[in-house]
Amino acid sequence: MRIGLNLLHALPEIGGGWNYIARLVSCLGEQDSNNKYIAYVTNVSSCLVPKNANFEQVLVNINSVSRAQRVLYENTVLARSVKQNRLDLMHWFAATRAIFSVCPSVVTFYDLMVFQNPEAFPKIKRLYLQTMMAFSARRASLLLPISRTTALAMMQVLKVAERRMVVIPPVISQTFQPLNNEVLAEFRAKHGLSHDFWLYVAHFYPHKNHQRLLQAYHSLKASGTAPWPLVLRGDDHGTWPAVRDAILQLKLEDDVICLPRLQEGELPALYSSASGLVYPSLYEGGAMPILEAMACGCPIIASRIPMLEEFETDCLCLFDPVEVTSIAQAMQRFQQDMPGRIRARQGGLSRVVEYRPGHVASILMDAYAHAQMQHI
Repeated sequence: MRIGLNLLHALPEIGGGWNYIARLVSCLGEQDSNNKYIAYVTNVSSCLVPKNANFEQVLVNINSVSRAQRVLYENTVLARSVKQNRLDLMHWFAATRAIFSVCPSVVTFYDLMVFQNPEAFPKIKRLYLQTMMAFSARRASLLLPISRTTALAMMQVLKVAERRMVVIPPVISQTFQPLNNEVLAEFRAKHGLSHDFWLYVAHFYPHKNHQRLLQAYHSLKASGTAPWPLVLRGDDHGTWPAVRDAILQLKLEDDVICLPRLQEGELPALYSSASGLVYPSLYEGGAMPILEAMACGCPIIASRIPMLEEFETDCLCLFDPVEVTSIAQAMQRFQQDMPGRIRARQGGLSRVVEYRPGHVASILMDAYAHAQMQHI
């Protein structure tokens, strides 16, 4: 097949979405030498495309920050290019597709936050996304939610039939695995980290719930508990000033370490070094840091929300993310329960096998073939 990959919207600033796309496209490059891929890219997203012989780039001169420019291109010039390149299928990665499509289409859906938490979006963006996501859910040949939770939300909110969806989970590469003590000691020394520390990897969005985490940490200290230092790694997406002020107001400057942006190659060392990942997010579609931590043998406590309940039984313990006391109690129990941490570590390492490149690529290539066959 000749498969188009629409990467025009991709920017590093979209965080988890960028990582999801980067790893999935890289996975196709590693695992699939039969299909031909034509990737539509900007100067920013061109780095996502493998150098393989079966991958070709079409460089589009638009500003990927401008949704208006991109949507106009997708609904005009792109259709002509699809015909010229004789594509059998187009993969749309932004939860929307063009109004008119000249070949079968599959669409990746990350979450339905714009429907379930609409007040978090500016009005115009909210109306656009709600309209086009609903349209795309009706018209695409096949829908590719990134988790079972997202698929269930699509069934409930967008009334999508289960037979029209295939879950394509995040890819966790083999670089994410437990590292040896020598590498970990070097990483801790480089970043001034103690042997035991809590880790939270999340950009500073409102729904990532950093404020309650800090309040829980403060309450542990006030109660006489000695919590491990808390390491935060994320980029500012609107709430960093408030988080910084909370750290100062709660007098946690000596307890909270905010790491700068790391190279992806350093992330396995970060997860492997941590004694535990605490993840108090209020909403998740894919929760890639949870999977990365599992792959590196880092035990986890996290929010009791639908996405994370998928992992509860064998991989992590859950708390109520809106109750500061619940977060604090979970952290305290975790620090005191070494056998529980060992069980969670082993459960995570076993579970993450289904997110490795070979497994995900096989599911995705079958989905491509199924979508294309529907139009023969």
